[in-house]
Amino acid sequence: MARPKHLQCPYCDNFLRAPVDISFKVMELTGGICTCGAIYVFDRTGRNLGGIFMDALEFACKGDIDKSLSLSPEDYDSVDYDYDIHTNMIGRTSKTGKAGKLVFVRLKK
Repeated sequence: MARPKHLQCPYCDNFLRAPVDISFKVMELTGGICTCGAIYVFDRTGRNLGGIFMDALEFACKGDIDKSLSLSPEDYDSVDYDYDIHTNMIGRTSKTGKAGKLVFVRLKK
C-alpha cells in the first residue's frame, strides 16, 4: 500500500482543500475543483463509487447529464483513492478503520 499523503491533484500535483458540500443546478455533492479543471467528488461510505463517478462526470459537464452519459472513456481521465476526510490524506483509512472514496475526473480537450 502506498504511503498516505496530503490531498493532491493527480494531474497537476496542486495541493487541494478538503471536499466541501456543493449545490449546483439540481446536483448536490461533496467535492471540489482543481485549478487545472479536474473535478473531485467524495463518498463518505466508500461504497458508492459508481454514483460519485457519474456525479463527477456530470459536474465536469456543467450539469449536462445527457453529455455526461454520452462520454466514452477516451473523453476523460479518472482515478480514485481511499480518503480520510478528518486528516485530508489519501491512501489511508481513518482511525476507525474505514475509508471514504475520492474520485477525480478531468475531461480531455
